[in-house]
Amino acid sequence: MTWALEDLLPHRSPMVFLDAVESFDLEARSLTATVSITPTHLLYSPTLGGVPNWAAIEFMAQAAAALAGCFDKSQAPDRPARPGLLLGTRRLELRAGSFAAGRTYRVTATCAFWDADAAAFACTIRDDAGTVVAEATLNAYRPPDFKSFLMEQAET
Repeated sequence: MTWALEDLLPHRSPMVFLDAVESFDLEARSLTATVSITPTHLLYSPTLGGVPNWAAIEFMAQAAAALAGCFDKSQAPDRPARPGLLLGTRRLELRAGSFAAGRTYRVTATCAFWDADAAAFACTIRDDAGTVVAEATLNAYRPPDFKSFLMEQAET
């Protein structure tokens, strides 16, 4: 099964930073997506000649969200992508100063834990030579009713 990123993520351009889903494995609970770095990328820095390494968190979060979207679509193809919240990260390692222009990176998110609303994802980013340039575990929360959740939070 293949879906457009806009069908898997609650984001819209220019905030969709991934290019495409390269692979999705329902049994392995894993997804790999690509991100190409160009001077037109929203986070591109001419000084760095690329995108700052801190963008790794968003690349990983979008891959994890796309994985959740694939699960949703595999069970209910007509339902829109559900938004979620990135709660935090553990063991973040950034092994490169930036994501260099002209290169394509592979972002993999594998579900390490999942219950009804919370999940943890083991994520890696590899450069086009296959070298791991970033890795982390992301914790996320997807409330059943996102709008009501936000309203409740605004009241507190």
